Amino acid sequence: MSEWCIENPENIPIKVDNSQYRHLINVEQYLSPLSDKPSALLILNQKIDIAEVFLEIWHHYKLKVCADGGANRLYELFGEDEAARSRYLPDYIVGDLDSLNEDVEKYYRQKNVVIIKQLTQYSTDFSKCLDIIALHWTSSVFVQKVKGSTEKNHSIELYDGLAKWRKNISGNSGIKINTLALGGINGRFDQTIHSISQLYQLSSDKSQFNLCYLSSTDLIFLIPSQGTLLTYSKKFRKECIGNCGLLPLGAPTVLQETCGLKWDVGNWSTSIQEGKVSSSNRFVGEDRCLLKTKDSIVISVEIEIENLKNFL
Repeated sequence: MSEWCIENPENIPIKVDNSQYRHLINVEQYLSPLSDKPSALLILNQKIDIAEVFLEIWHHYKLKVCADGGANRLYELFGEDEAARSRYLPDYIVGDLDSLNEDVEKYYRQKNVVIIKQLTQYSTDFSKCLDIIALHWTSSVFVQKVKGSTEKNHSIELYDGLAKWRKNISGNSGIKINTLALGGINGRFDQTIHSISQLYQLSSDKSQFNLCYLSSTDLIFLIPSQGTLLTYSKKFRKECIGNCGLLPLGAPTVLQETCGLKWDVGNWSTSIQEGKVSSSNRFVGEDRCLLKTKDSIVISVEIEIENLKNFL
């Protein structure tokens, strides 16, 4: 079949049959996940430049984890406001701790934050944090062990103890942890690419994570193949969502059909190598958009940060 592209009006109703998609993603729930579902806020080692929104998001996530120097960023956010700093304590700080400032480490230890050092260089601090998040939500034995331990490193082997613990945990494969990572996209380009690679690595049905990144300009997550229906409120689209891009960063693929974009396409090959990418598009579906792709694809959704706090 030949490819096609149509330009839609700015606001159109979208009707989608359940048979047209396998996956359902509520965009707003990346920012305020359902209270009865496991969730984790992951703070990476970049300046927190959306402070007001960050503090609102904090309260929507049950588990808070700092990746190594991410603890510095959290500490620095509050400046001289010690009262506020003491109200926003992470549950865990994890990594090889080569970036963690001594005074910051001392402060959080005094506040009984669990700090676990992992020296292996065969996984990143990001991956080590995923280990602790998975263990926290799937192993009550692990949680009791580290929370109640007074031993060095909370009795976790210094080299790769978290990975070994996680490998030995069986079952609970059906759990999905809504994970919002802050600070994974800006900064060093190689670390940004690693962050994107995690979207693909965690995309299998057996993965325990629903991962999304929030920057000062975008929400970034993965659209799986076999049809995905994105939903959002009319008010959220109008006030918070700007442009979007469908980005074939894993490999060339085909946009089999879209319904609800300003420029909908079908049977449309997309490739970084060929420079054929659906960028600067936008949602015009009133409260939903259907995306059917041959392979998983990254989507970036521009967010009006100043308006976002009104939806948290």
